[in-house]
Amino acid sequence: MAAHEQHAVEIIRDKEWSVRVTVSGTTTTVPFTSESYARSFADGQAFRLGVQVAEIKKAA
Repeated sequence: MAAHEQHAVEIIRDKEWSVRVTVSGTTTTVPFTSESYARSFADGQAFRLGVQVAEIKKAA
């Protein structure tokens, strides 16, 4: 298994925005009040890890 297969970046839109970053199986979730900050952070993490950003929309 390649190292990048253990990495992921997900942007989650619920009542607020959050970004879930998984690096080598360890997951951290970072909350944001602004969509633009969340997207910028997610893009930077995805670039760093060499993955695509996945977007998750939770139901209201």
